[in-house]
Amino acid sequence: MDFEYYQRKLNDVIVKCPIEAGIEILVYRLLEENMDWKQYSLVDINRIWKNQDSRLSTESGIPDIAILSPDFRFKEEEMGRVYGFVEVKAAGVGLGTTDQILGQMKKAPHFIYTNGIVWQYYLKQQRVWEVNLGTNPLPYSLAEISLDAENFAKLQDRLSKIRWEES
Repeated sequence: MDFEYYQRKLNDVIVKCPIEAGIEILVYRLLEENMDWKQYSLVDINRIWKNQDSRLSTESGIPDIAILSPDFRFKEEEMGRVYGFVEVKAAGVGLGTTDQILGQMKKAPHFIYTNGIVWQYYLKQQRVWEVNLGTNPLPYSLAEISLDAENFAKLQDRLSKIRWEES
């Protein structure tokens, strides 16, 4: 994804309609462009009901996005694997470690936590890296922000190097 496009769309969400769903769409697109669609299935799961498929439910609810094996089949517990989850917050929300986050990251080996500006990647509940795209001081308000192009390139590189099937 092009840096200027990402920055523009992020600011569109922040300024025009600062809700989590707008950030989630942008996060989904960036992830999709930085993973091999033949090896992984990226699926928005945040609207499924609890207890529909135990592999997608965590002790603290349903994450926003799942990274699944291509052979994954909903409600067929023996078909496929969950490689990781992504939890998305609104751009103005800090990424504190909450019971929700701790519960979600226990369920799958890979976990990404982001508000579209700050990205954290965990492997087996241990933070491996964090990339902050913002150039403005924290906390972010509902005003347009500038992003760092080098950190955006670093984020794309790190996302593309995650081997979701490895745990």
